[in-house]
Amino acid sequence: MPRRTRTKKVREEVPHQSKAKFLDAARTVDMQQQTVPKLVPATDNQRLAVSMLREGKKVIVLKGSAGTGKSLIAAWWAATQLKAKAVDKVWLVRPAVPVGNTIGLLKGSEIDKLAPFFIQTITHLETFMGAGFLSYCMEKGKVEMKAVEYLRGYSFENCVVISEESQNFTASDLEMVVTRLGKNSTLILTGDEKQNDLKGKSGLNSTVDMIDKMLDEAPNYLSDEDLEELNTNFGVVTFTPDDCVRGGLTKAFVKMYYNN
Repeated sequence: MPRRTRTKKVREEVPHQSKAKFLDAARTVDMQQQTVPKLVPATDNQRLAVSMLREGKKVIVLKGSAGTGKSLIAAWWAATQLKAKAVDKVWLVRPAVPVGNTIGLLKGSEIDKLAPFFIQTITHLETFMGAGFLSYCMEKGKVEMKAVEYLRGYSFENCVVISEESQNFTASDLEMVVTRLGKNSTLILTGDEKQNDLKGKSGLNSTVDMIDKMLDEAPNYLSDEDLEELNTNFGVVTFTPDDCVRGGLTKAFVKMYYNN
């Protein structure tokens, strides 16, 4: 069978679309977020991430340097969709990988154990949703934290899933997460390869590399429809130290550590 020829997608650029389609998507989001503080992108890569979300991509990887607003964008989108009732739920998941030394096992329920790891995300959600509404959503299970080890058997339906520290997923862990995605759901994976705490290769990097390979080689076991799904509904934004929105000394530190 002759090899199919396809043009490899350059995911670092916004795919071509009509101006009318983009403006319609932008107006829809603006209407949805009338009760949510608006997010004004501060860098080109932040604008790219927001554009991908508005276009309706199903899986978006926001990776790269610390301090660039990856978690902020993810929380803004989740708050926008939840308050507009475009989705029923927001899931917060992350790999259970310790960073260096540990203070030991944490007491309490699953939520008590996970809460310290989601402080930044919860703070961002509170900014966009308000403390009262966020507390209500967490009490009613509309915002739920879940350890990745308990995700097997779950299906993400009608929701936004925020997966933080995704560079610490093994390949098998990330496979389990992305194959949970159901109807009307968006998965936002954030991570920084420089903060990989795994002993081996990051599952986030291996998955992105695999998708690049699939789009380039177009293997026979993937149909044209499969390849179009990967091409259309998967996006990657790579942030650099120049995108750091924490100014002054912090930005200098980010650049210094990222390049050494």
